[in-house]
Amino acid sequence: MNFLTLQKKLEEFGLEIFTLNDVIKITEQKKEVVKTTLSRLAKQNKIFRLKAKYYSLNRIENKFQIQKIYPETYISLHSALEYYGSTTQRFNNLDLITKNLLKNQNVENTKIHFHKVKQDLFFGYEKVQINNTNVFISKIEKTIIDCTYFSSKIYLSDIYDFVKKYREKINIEIISNYLNKIDSSVLNKRVGYLLELNNIHLKEIKINNKYESLNINLRKTGTKNTKWKLFVNENL
Repeated sequence: MNFLTLQKKLEEFGLEIFTLNDVIKITEQKKEVVKTTLSRLAKQNKIFRLKAKYYSLNRIENKFQIQKIYPETYISLHSALEYYGSTTQRFNNLDLITKNLLKNQNVENTKIHFHKVKQDLFFGYEKVQINNTNVFISKIEKTIIDCTYFSSKIYLSDIYDFVKKYREKINIEIISNYLNKIDSSVLNKRVGYLLELNNIHLKEIKINNKYESLNINLRKTGTKNTKWKLFVNENL
């Protein structure tokens, strides 16, 4: 199969990013024939190899598309804040939540940062389409939780700004259900406090009586918040 025919078929199926198996199904050719064809086209810069068995028809212009080549991941943290337009900063990396221990990589001049979570935290994402590519990204409610969970890497002020911007869109029932599913007292405290600063009040959220730091990166000093059992050690 020549390039123009392959290009037309991939475009018909909406496959800007495609796999070796995609082409085998489309062309009904043997695996070794397809591998040879794709290798030749990549050397000719007619297609672009992203990683083993993954290719694109064009250079990736939107880094969020890269999530597609990493199954069982979803976009979150700084990258979700950027996607939702909560920050004017533009990062040269893509933050992906994963259940597996993966080494950071580079794809198309984008640094891929993997953040491992337990199975219990791997939920709360949805499918969106970017440049004809389906990718998975954390929902607004899960973005708040993920960022707070990884607050050693995310500024609390950035989370606060995100909550403030999307205050009218945050579904209180959804975020409450998410927190109850995760069942972490310290996470409940920090998320509950950050939401309450924006006049969002959670109900039926369990916390213990142990005082924790609001900002995990700072010492346990500051004003005590008796409702959320927090040392408010950062002024937001």
